[in-house]
Amino acid sequence: MAKADAKNVDVRLCAIVPVYRHEKASRAVVEKLVSYNLPVILVDDGNAPEGHEILVQITKEFPNVELVTHKVNRGKGGAVRSGMEAAVAAGYTHALQVDADGQHDMEAIPFFMKAAKKHPADMICGFPQYDDSVPKSRENGRKVTNFWVAVETLSKDIPDAMCGFRVYPLATSWKVVRRFRNNRMGFDIEILVRLSWAGLKMRFYPIKVSYPEDGVSNFRMFHDNVAISLTHSMLFFGMLIRLPLILARRLFKKK
Repeated sequence: MAKADAKNVDVRLCAIVPVYRHEKASRAVVEKLVSYNLPVILVDDGNAPEGHEILVQITKEFPNVELVTHKVNRGKGGAVRSGMEAAVAAGYTHALQVDADGQHDMEAIPFFMKAAKKHPADMICGFPQYDDSVPKSRENGRKVTNFWVAVETLSKDIPDAMCGFRVYPLATSWKVVRRFRNNRMGFDIEILVRLSWAGLKMRFYPIKVSYPEDGVSNFRMFHDNVAISLTHSMLFFGMLIRLPLILARRLFKKK
């Protein structure tokens, strides 16, 4: 989309918050989102009954908060997919994905909202700025993932593929998301790689990230690392299949 066209786009932005075992922490996240007049789609990804009840109470307490419920846990990717489906059905054009555990600096929301309105055709992504609370294993794992993402996209256009704070232009993103079924931790990685293959421009902006000492982590070290490795293997072979198209796009981009 040309820059001049951005002024003619009616950006209707909502927030998608996938929630699994972070129902208590999600309240503060929703409160902050609502304070910026953002409609919120909470996705209860198979929480226990008491967790579900907390989310129901949140929807009653705050205005313009919708609850989508999964009876069983589908994983982060499945939750974001359901949130996107609800957002598209409600007529939203863009969706801000936010993790429910409160690790992201919510003060960055206005900047990301402004960036989405200024560049409505582009993906607006967070580039994490960590404090000392980040686990070393997580930091090293991200470096490995970002290396493979550079290989899979034949570019350095994606400096971080795992940050869960991002704005999706739904017209493009939903077409891609509905075609694949990565429902787990690899979703955040795979969707960016596939959107890159589709030619979507991505803009990265810094966001502060902290890991609370008493926070609940849904990351299963062995199981999820294996799943992410399988995701990278699949994406690598997907890149090989698309190699002529990717190279042609890179060549056209340089011109």
